[in-house]
Formats: sequence, structure tokens, C-alpha cells
Amino acid sequence: MTDTRLITRIFTDERVEAWRERYFWVNTVTSLLAFASFLLFHGEAFPESWDPWIALFQSVCLVVLIGETLGVYIASRKLSEGWRQAPADTLALVVGALMGLGLFLASHWITGALSQSETFGAFALLTQAGLGAFVCLRLLRAFSFMTRLAQSPLHVFLGSFAGLILLGTGLLMLPGAHAPEQPIGFLDALFTSTSATCVTGLTVLDTGTAWTRFGQLVILALIQVGGLGIMSFAAFFGLAFGRGMGVRGTAAVGEVLNLEMVGRVGRVTVWILGSTFAIEALGVWWLYGYWVDAAGNLLPPGEQLYYSAFHSISAFCNAGFSLYPDNMVRYVGHWPIVLSLSFLVVLGGIGFVVIMEIATYRFWAHPALRRVPMIRRRVKNQQLPRLSLQSKIVLVTTVGLLLVGAVGFLVLEWNNSMSAMDFSDRMAAAVFQSMAARTAGFNSIDTVHTTTSTQFWTILLMLIGGSPGSVAGGIKTTTFFVMLLAVLSTVRGRPPEAFKRRIPELLIRKSLVMLVLALAFIFIATLLLTVTEAEGMGAQRHGFEQILFEASSAFCTVGLSSGVSAELTPWGKLIIIACMYIGRIGPLTLVLAVGRRHARKFEYPEEQVMIG
Repeated sequence: MTDTRLITRIFTDERVEAWRERYFWVNTVTSLLAFASFLLFHGEAFPESWDPWIALFQSVCLVVLIGETLGVYIASRKLSEGWRQAPADTLALVVGALMGLGLFLASHWITGALSQSETFGAFALLTQAGLGAFVCLRLLRAFSFMTRLAQSPLHVFLGSFAGLILLGTGLLMLPGAHAPEQPIGFLDALFTSTSATCVTGLTVLDTGTAWTRFGQLVILALIQVGGLGIMSFAAFFGLAFGRGMGVRGTAAVGEVLNLEMVGRVGRVTVWILGSTFAIEALGVWWLYGYWVDAAGNLLPPGEQLYYSAFHSISAFCNAGFSLYPDNMVRYVGHWPIVLSLSFLVVLGGIGFVVIMEIATYRFWAHPALRRVPMIRRRVKNQQLPRLSLQSKIVLVTTVGLLLVGAVGFLVLEWNNSMSAMDFSDRMAAAVFQSMAARTAGFNSIDTVHTTTSTQFWTILLMLIGGSPGSVAGGIKTTTFFVMLLAVLSTVRGRPPEAFKRRIPELLIRKSLVMLVLALAFIFIATLLLTVTEAEGMGAQRHGFEQILFEASSAFCTVGLSSGVSAELTPWGKLIIIACMYIGRIGPLTLVLAVGRRHARKFEYPEEQVMIG
């Protein structure tokens, strides 16, 4: 009996796969057309007289997309098998049908609860919602399919970010994305899209006034997808709905997550999406009710929710985009905002692997708690909990840098930008700036008015950045820790050891390469900016330290600005765009993707040289 069921299921899978292969290009083309019509409609690219025809076109696209799901059920020949083959499509179809039935009962045809115009408007929104759900599922499936055809996971990694940047650029240039009185050129749209996708936060236009609500939502979507990586979304849906990722897809996701153990990619991917949405929802709850307008009055509930969601996502993804022209300067001493944003930024910057280990750490089985008789009896047979060496390094380095950074800002800005603040506001400003300098991009003190020593201190913190496997940039806390440990070990004449573990020599060499490449890219970008911006801004307005600050902020995907970004020449904007892109994907990743590695059949003999 078991063999018969297994054979039946195999034949069912073959029929469903054959149907999906025949329907693949219909799905892809229809999804792209529907996606384009959806974005162009909300981007106000069509005249209002086209609305009925667009609604009809989207309805036809939705029917075509639903056709694949119906075909799956026909090929499966059983409802239970159809649900197993297409759970997400079935769920979306059932929810849509129930909502459509509810609207029909409330329409002017039946109960009259809705007027004729309200009925048609509600059905149009339901059609677009269903279309959005089916299109997202189809496009992510198509993206997963294309990753299996790619020759290198690194190329998929680079191409996904480049494609997302170009898509965001096109959307931000739509008439409905920006204010009518604010003309948007291609370079400004490209700059903003790159900054959002690379979760940097540098802007050439005020996010709150230059962009409409649609444009701000585009920026927010770029932050979310760019921060987590489109490969993470594709992998999550592939795992959640039983289709898997394949070897190359898994390797590509491993590049995004900075994971070397392929077996952990699937588990970490699920954790990424789940923890991200949970933490961001928690951030919305923390931030709700504190946002004010220019006059200092609390915003209405709808705007409170929108501002909370926007800044929660921006903070967790370490993007630094704010809807206020002064960023967070008006909240310099507001502890609820300071602590909420700081906590979100730190969680987003420590890495998803560390979050997973902390969330699954069995604190009750710790040796210190085992001394309690009641606890010892319950956990005596359980294995001792353990954090990985990476998690220990990340946590220790993160806490140390936050404390040292806050003390540095207090000392350097005590009699400058903090001179008019009381002690509580000074502490809040120091904590916030120490957190923000590590790739967050928010600022509660105007960076333009800080001293040169403070800007140099900020550059050092920006260069270190966040942790591997996170949304943060920089050379990463582990790289900094390993390099510092290597120096101390060399001075002491001992092998590099931390937490009773020895650091491999290969890891030290990789850390050195990462540091040298990062410094090289920053120095080259600074040199080019001193050439391109010499006449555009004038040496008397922005000196070398401001240009170095801007290049470091862009490469380390921080987003803090010394006032240079808003006045960049076209060539200067292109240089900063390149810095943001290279900084987000990592210089070592770029070198490995572009360069070709050939296996050598011989090695040259060694010979010593004098150094130092």
C-alpha cells in the first residue's frame, strides 16, 4: 500500500512539473506585464481616462495567473495533492474568494452597504491585492529558476543588487513618485535608489518633501529588499512552499548571508525573514505615539503608524533614511526614540546568525543556574548551552565599540555641539551618535557642525561598521577583532587565541586583505572626489576631511553626511554611487566575482625579506 502511494505521488509530481514547465513563460510574461501596469498605475504614468482599461487588463492578468493554480489541481487529480503542490496559491485564492464574496454581499446590488462607486473601488483594490500576491510568488519563483542557470553564485549576488537599483531608479522617476514642484533627473533617482538598496542613507533630496507617499514606499521597499537581499526572499519562498533552492541557489544565498556551511542556509533564511518582520513590528510598537510635526504637535494616528513603520524598517536595516529634514536632531534628548532606534539598529547590525543563536540559547541550562536545586533536577541531562566563537566576538566587540564610541563623542563634543545641552541630553546624544556611526546613518547632532577630531573619530567607527551576515557595512566587527588580536598576539609572541579558541592563519590573511581593499577603495574615491569637486564646491567650503568623511560614509554604507552629498557634481555623484554599491557587496566579493582564479600546477620557492 505504501509503495502504491509513493508511485502515485511520483506520477503526480511529474504531471504537475510538466504543467508548470509548459506554463512557465505564460506566467513570467503575464507577471511582468501585470507588475509593470501596477507600478505605472500607482506612479501616475497613465491619464485618469485609462483607469477602466487598466483595471480590465489587470483582471485578465489575474485570471491568467490563477490558471496555473487551477491546472495544478487538475494535474494533481485530488484536492489534497493540489494543496500540497500549491499551498500559497491556494491560500491566496481562498482568501481572495472570501473577501470577494463579502464585498459582493455588501455591494449596492445586495445589501446596499456600499455605494456603486465604493463597490467598484473596493473590487479594484481587491483585484490589485490579489494580483500583487500572485505576481510576487511568480517572480520570486522565476528568480529562483534563473539562479540555477547562473554560472556563479557571486554573479547572481552582484546582478540582483544591480537589477534592484535600476528598477528602483525607474520607479523613482515616475511622475507620481516625486512632488510636482521637484523635478527628478536620472542621476538623482539613481543616487537615491542606490542609497536605499545599499542601505546607506546618503541623500541629495529631502526624503520627506521631495518624494510623494508612493516614492517613499518605493524607497522603503528598496531598503527592505536591499537590506535582506532578494535572494533571501526567493530562498524563503522556495523553502516555505516545498520547491527548494537547488545547489546554486543555496550557494548564492550563502554569499548574501556570508555563510560557509551550506547546510545552515535554509534554516538561517527562515530565521532571517521571521526575525526581521517580528523585530520591525516590535519597533513600530515602540515608536508609535512619539512622532511630531514641524510645530511640535503629535501626528494623527495614521501618520503615527506610517512614521513608526518607515523608521522601524529604516533603523533595523541600518539605512538611516528619515522623513524629517534634520534627520533625528529634534529628538536629541528624547530617550524613547533614542533607545528604540538604537536597539533596532544594534539588532540589525549584529547579524542574523547571532540573533538566531541568542534566541535559541538555553539560558536555563547555563552552569551558573545549574547550581539551583530546582533547576538542576530539570536540566541535569541537557547539553550545556554554547555560543559560537563568532557570536562571542560580535557581542563583545559591539558592546565595547558602543561604549568607547559614546565616551569619545562625549569628550570631543562636550564643549562644542553639546555645550547647550543638559547632562541627560548629552548622554542620549553620545549613545545615539555612537550607535549611528556604525552604519546606521541617523544623527541627532548636525554632523556639519562637529569638530574635525569628531569627524575623524566617526570615520574610524564607520570603517569598522557592523557584523558579518547582517545588513550593516564596513569591514565588520569580526575583521577588526581578528586584526587587533593578531597584532597583540604578534607583540606577545603567542598564537592568536580568543575565548579558548585559536584563530586560523587563513582568517587573519583574509581580514588583512579586507582591510587593505577597504582602505584602498576609500582612498581612491577620496582622491577622485578631490579632483571632481575642486571647482564645484570650492576648497574654502569643503576641505579634505569632509570629502574623506563622505567617501568613508558611502563605502561603509553609513549615510552620515558632512554636507557634501547635496552639492556633488554629476561625476561626484557617480563616484559616491560606486562607493555605495561596492561597499554593500563587499570589495572582496567584487574582486572574487570579477577576477578569474586558475589552479596553478607549480609553486615558487620561498625567500625571506626584511620588513619593519
